[in-house]
Amino acid sequence: MQMEPIIIIGTGLAGYNLGKEFRKLDTTTPLLFITNDDGSFYSKPMLSNALAKQKKPDELANFDAEKMAADLNAEVMTFTRVEGIDPKSHSINTSQGESLHYSKLVIATGARAIEPPLVGDGAELIYTVNSLQDYAQFRESISYIRHVAIIGPGLIGCEFANDLISAEYKVSVIGPDQLPLGRMLPAEAGAFMKQKLADAGVNWLLGETCSAINKTGSQFE
Repeated sequence: MQMEPIIIIGTGLAGYNLGKEFRKLDTTTPLLFITNDDGSFYSKPMLSNALAKQKKPDELANFDAEKMAADLNAEVMTFTRVEGIDPKSHSINTSQGESLHYSKLVIATGARAIEPPLVGDGAELIYTVNSLQDYAQFRESISYIRHVAIIGPGLIGCEFANDLISAEYKVSVIGPDQLPLGRMLPAEAGAFMKQKLADAGVNWLLGETCSAINKTGSQFE
């Protein structure tokens, strides 16, 4: 009787690195990765500094799903979402209409971008960049504009602001905090970060909450 696979949901650094470490201990147990993207192996932190380095989206991927499957002696199901998990029967349901059984299940889907409750006719046109495909769409969308507004002065927001400024975009950062990186740095360090990015050209709109986005011609307000 064939052993049920270990199913890993997610092919980010966590998912693939888990597979690599597991294969050091066990080379035969079936491994099945399920991902809602193309299964490329890349470093997500590279998404927020790729513009200044002039890296195109396809240059950020180290290996494709086929290469990862071969290296890990695994199967990689791409562009597939897990829509249901039944722990009692050790099975999952996928967007492909399949019911798959597992011996063990690992959820390694990573974080999701917080989407604020915005209204207005431009609210649905905001980009969240949380994957290589997201970045490719974002990169294409800013190819013909020069001013980008970033909602959120946290770590990722600051990284994108620095990257966009370095790539000669005009950048505004909006957020309710009084200083950038308010949850990570003491006030003195946050003030230093704010000044350095301001010196580089970042326009800070702090202490502000974005509640609506409307489209006027080719611009948003």
